[in-house]
Amino acid sequence: MPMYRIIILAACLALVAAPVALAQGRGDDGDPVIDEFNKYIRSAEPAVRRDQVERLARVNKVEAVSLLLTKGLTDNDYSVREKAQWALSRMTGEARSAVIAGLSSSKPAIREGVCMAIGAIKIWERRPPIAQLGAVLQKDRSELVRAAAAECMGLMGNTRGTPFLIEGLKDRTERVAIASADGLGLLRATAGAAALVPLLEHRSWRAQVAALSAMAKIRNKQTVGPIIDYMEVAAGRSQADAHRALKKITTRSFSMNAATWREWWDRVKGEWEVPPPPKKVEVKAIPGGKDGYGRSKPTRYHRITTYSKRIIFVIDISNSMKTPIIVKEGKDSGRRRLATGTAKILLAREELKRTLEGMDSETWFNVIAFETDVRQFKKAPVRASAGNIQGAVRWLLKQAPRGQQGGRRPSSNVDKHGWVLGKTNSYGALAAVYGLKTARERRGNRGTTAPSPGTKRRPKWDTCFFLSDGRPTVGVVTEIEQILQDVKRWNKTCKMVIHCIGMENEQGLAALLTGLGRITGGKVVFLGK
Repeated sequence: MPMYRIIILAACLALVAAPVALAQGRGDDGDPVIDEFNKYIRSAEPAVRRDQVERLARVNKVEAVSLLLTKGLTDNDYSVREKAQWALSRMTGEARSAVIAGLSSSKPAIREGVCMAIGAIKIWERRPPIAQLGAVLQKDRSELVRAAAAECMGLMGNTRGTPFLIEGLKDRTERVAIASADGLGLLRATAGAAALVPLLEHRSWRAQVAALSAMAKIRNKQTVGPIIDYMEVAAGRSQADAHRALKKITTRSFSMNAATWREWWDRVKGEWEVPPPPKKVEVKAIPGGKDGYGRSKPTRYHRITTYSKRIIFVIDISNSMKTPIIVKEGKDSGRRRLATGTAKILLAREELKRTLEGMDSETWFNVIAFETDVRQFKKAPVRASAGNIQGAVRWLLKQAPRGQQGGRRPSSNVDKHGWVLGKTNSYGALAAVYGLKTARERRGNRGTTAPSPGTKRRPKWDTCFFLSDGRPTVGVVTEIEQILQDVKRWNKTCKMVIHCIGMENEQGLAALLTGLGRITGGKVVFLGK
């Protein structure tokens, strides 16, 4: 073949190959990150998909936004969707405009994710899209999207969203009303204080405590009288939350007797003004009868006091709980002297037995024991009658890890999922607290994390005591950061308080327990070193 024909043929082949090279990221204008995303986003492993989504955050292009919207925000694993929200929040310029345009998507999952992404944006080059978010909050058909829009406006910290959030308090769904109250609390919106008062009469106690929490953050004089009125008729957890709100607003330290607050308020309300917030408000319960505790006595478990009337106790029964506890000299549980060398499971059982036997008869409770698997005393909470308490104690004494250390057959040490028995499935236990099933229990779902509780599957309790002696070692999720992210998501509407007891002060366990306490407003104590 003549040389000139060879040259012409080579040139033609180069022209044909150029678009292919660009599509594969080898050309000057191609993006290998996008090409790799398209290659691996269908992986069965959520960690792989999550990594690909995270890498797209560095590609500040409209094409990357399109992939994050259509692939990332619609992934069936929440951790991938959450990472897509984060990646979208990093976009700027034209790419950010494309993110905001996602509010008009036909898919609710995309609109919800876009709202959360907008809320995570720290710096705005132009005015934030408050009006667009307000329209979503008022008109979107999906309650999840409306709730996300309300949460977004609170996270953005722009008081222009206050009128929309005030309207959101009137939403017919519990989830949106709660998100709107939380948003007003985040904004410290004084204009929203009076609008929160009607929420104290909402049919849902969760909406009521959300309103109390927001009032405590706003600290407005208009809310003091209504909170006192509410505390006069409330009971349990709701009454304690009202008491806490009054303390934060007024910086006064009266007991939970509403009559005492009423007497003080009637005397000073004419000239009284909200004082500057102190560095730290010390909230101490005044012991002794009904004057200190309201209309009924509290429940105490490992030095933690709660006034709740709907409690679930979660006890770790993994193999490590058979080992002896090592405590600092003088460590006291509040009921007995802890002794170094006593098996941790024995201490946990004894303290729970005493707590159950001392509970008010009007309290409802349940018990969860967990190792690799998760077991419940009852499917629903039961009243703290003598018979139910005795039944719970008998059931608790029978609970032990199934792990057969040194078993002859390997299969004797694993469950049907291949998980080693006798380990610590913290994620499964926490999911059960919220009435959720994890992916291993849900057929036909290849995602890992459990979905948020639906309107019809709210947990029956408002307070949880979670006791464990070590970091998660088995389960659908064992990464502590991911567990905390999921609990934060679940608790947005559930408003549960999780008090935590650590039988050891190991670093991983400490991170989990302190994180749970911070997210839910619970207290944390460590009994062992």
